[in-house]
Amino acid sequence: MTPTRIDPAPREHIIDLSLPVVSGMAGIPNMALYQQHPVVVQAATWINEEQRTLLASAAVDLMPGGSATGHMNTVMTLNSHIGTHIDAPRHFFVDGASIDRTPLERLVMREAVVIDMSTIAAGAGVTGDALEASGVRPAPGQIIVIRTDWTDRAWGTPAFWDNTVYLDPTVSEWTSSFEPAAVAMDCFPEKPFWRFTLQTHERGANHRRWLGAGIPMIQLLTGLAAVGSSFTMTALPLRLSGMDGSPARVVGITKSS
Repeated sequence: MTPTRIDPAPREHIIDLSLPVVSGMAGIPNMALYQQHPVVVQAATWINEEQRTLLASAAVDLMPGGSATGHMNTVMTLNSHIGTHIDAPRHFFVDGASIDRTPLERLVMREAVVIDMSTIAAGAGVTGDALEASGVRPAPGQIIVIRTDWTDRAWGTPAFWDNTVYLDPTVSEWTSSFEPAAVAMDCFPEKPFWRFTLQTHERGANHRRWLGAGIPMIQLLTGLAAVGSSFTMTALPLRLSGMDGSPARVVGITKSS
């Protein structure tokens, strides 16, 4: 009797789509807040001198005056809108929901569909017409992911902000018509005000349309080439009570035989 062959279940691959958090991450240009409160992530204590030497050799930022205490501890100053992060409606609306009130159902184990705009040139803007021309038609309740590969190309260099890829205001109009659970991107989500003279209605246009509709914004992803055209996303913000947004760890989950 020939035994019945049982195929193994598809194996899940977990892909980190988050930028690393380090001291000195550059924030949005021409916004005083980012200069007044720079990102600092420092080891404040370490186990012993052997660990201090190890951390220093790995380019871990050590707090001046830190000491060996038998355990390692980290202290950080971090803006809620730098690196990979999630915006809640409160970011732009007085009575908008805070990040701790953003429904996790919109962010956890959600089907995500990728719209590939990765051939876009540095400094150019993605438009609603370009998304329409892609042929991708998201289903209601999916997370719409706009891939430009800009973080992979330029994050950590002056070009990231100086010549940023961005989203035209028509992008939020096009995506909102599909009733997404959330929107995600790996570039700046607006026309950069430090490069263009914007009309009043253009400033924050995508933020206002998405957040006004209760659609969370998952910003500055990286590594989207690894997840293909669709995947399962989990994007978890910190539970910051009453706040406007949060740093996030975002992962993509794919399956293969």
